[in-house]
Amino acid sequence: IDPAASTRKRPSVLGGAQDDFPDLVMIDGGKGQLSAVVEALREMNLLEEVKVISLAKQREEIFLPGESHPLSTEAEQPGVQLLRRLRDEAHRFAVSFHRKQRTERMRRSRLEDIPGLGLHRQKQLLAHFRSIDYLREASPKQIEEVPGIGPKMAQQIYAYFHPNQAKGADPEPPQPTEDTTEGKEAIA
Repeated sequence: IDPAASTRKRPSVLGGAQDDFPDLVMIDGGKGQLSAVVEALREMNLLEEVKVISLAKQREEIFLPGESHPLSTEAEQPGVQLLRRLRDEAHRFAVSFHRKQRTERMRRSRLEDIPGLGLHRQKQLLAHFRSIDYLREASPKQIEEVPGIGPKMAQQIYAYFHPNQAKGADPEPPQPTEDTTEGKEAIA
């Protein structure tokens, strides 16, 4: 894992007017992640403006910039519990937000690209097949069973998921060819 990757991707995350900076940035991670953020803040000339701490999950250790050892704290201290709850809530929010974005992106990118397939029919397809994977595996006849999907649209949906196959649900398997060169000289 590259602790500095997120700071290289978005150094402008703290950008804006001088009074827009947070009083405290809490990093979900240990010394490596803290060092990467401190370096990014230093490069942006913001190290004096923004206070940074990190909370390592494994032992619930709190690290401060420039300190080689974690703060000496008890897990039951109210301040430590508050920091832990803040970190856990931020993590939960970020994970659920990214899952929702990914799910919406997958649904949109797959079904919205099919010409003539509106939102209502997209919902009907997902309700019927329960997932894009099951829809992809369906034959045109199975797709046609969905209310509002006719033979032409079913074929179009099937063709979208199987662009290399000929029209129709059951492409013919390759036929063996007779070897007409057997016993004869091949013409070069």
